[in-house]
Amino acid sequence: MQKEIQNYQALYKKLNDYIHIDSNTLDSLEKILKIKTINKDEYLSELYDNTRQIGFVIEGIIRVYHLKEDGTEYNKNFFTKNDLFMTSLDEKNDSTVFIQTITKCKVIIFDYSEFMVLSLNHKVLEKVLNKILLDYLNKKQQREIKLLSLSAKDRYIQFIHNNPILSKKLPQYHIASYLGITPTQLSRIKKV
Repeated sequence: MQKEIQNYQALYKKLNDYIHIDSNTLDSLEKILKIKTINKDEYLSELYDNTRQIGFVIEGIIRVYHLKEDGTEYNKNFFTKNDLFMTSLDEKNDSTVFIQTITKCKVIIFDYSEFMVLSLNHKVLEKVLNKILLDYLNKKQQREIKLLSLSAKDRYIQFIHNNPILSKKLPQYHIASYLGITPTQLSRIKKV
């Protein structure tokens, strides 16, 4: 029970980094939270899935990837300890990506629909979600700018600088995919 409280407190701290949330709202939110342990290489969401969830990583590494028609995987994002992630929240369209654990993970999951129902009585939750989405869009835009404007070598240097622990724990083919290059290209960059 003590460990569960610590896990919830890490999530609450993350949410409070966006906007202050009162204890009454946090108590209501706790009722829809579920802690799950997920084994390595398991999926939280798959292509065409219509699961609508928000998650928080307690421990482990999760990746979001798109599968090209030729079978090539394109890593869009990685999530590690204290990161929030979302499956597709669009109710009209199914997911176009896979969300998979790279390591054994412990996560807090809550259903998007239940979260939105709570937000009817706790308006601060809607504000938090808006800030989370804006933060996500900002990070996505910065990543796209880097992919368009930086060389592969500069993208790699920036990746290892910004993600020193992740760069040591991820298989090289995942890093290459994230950088938009082949593992062979990454190998050449690392030798220079």
